Amino acid sequence: MRPITEDGLPAAGFTVTEVTTVALDCGSASVDIRPSAVAVDDNIHACTPSSAFAVACWQDAAPGFVVCYRDPWTTEVVRLPSTGSRPAATAPEQARPLGLLLSDGDRCLIRSGGVWNDLTEHPAWYGTYSCTDDGAVWAESADGIDRSGPRWTVRVAPISGEDPLTTREVVTAYFVGTAEG
Repeated sequence: MRPITEDGLPAAGFTVTEVTTVALDCGSASVDIRPSAVAVDDNIHACTPSSAFAVACWQDAAPGFVVCYRDPWTTEVVRLPSTGSRPAATAPEQARPLGLLLSDGDRCLIRSGGVWNDLTEHPAWYGTYSCTDDGAVWAESADGIDRSGPRWTVRVAPISGEDPLTTREVVTAYFVGTAEG
């Protein structure tokens, strides 16, 4: 998904919604760089607070604002006020998907902080994606996506952590980049 141009404008087909209820902090110094974990291109930031779900944000065309992409199943980007200077950020070597479409039709979004339950079956595991139907993707390490086979798979269980894990194939993984133009 490439919702924002290098100039901080929405790419063709994307719309902007203005949100002014929270100001984001996207980093301000070389020691406070916050590259987005879901980015395949440089200069895409993760901003706080985590409750704003600002996991993929670009500098807006206007100073003092950022535009963030939150949901790969929509064409909406959100424009929010921001603090800091957003220093240059390098994309991770292996980006994590913003969203996953699973083989049973479930849609999962990457976790952005918060407290989740423990998984009864594996107390050391943690939730990495929140899903619309199955609850959550759980991981022993990293993002919980098994990339070793021709089809990626994940382990899912209810967010309560009570039921056993089941394996689902990943049909589509949505990463975030910057549009040209």
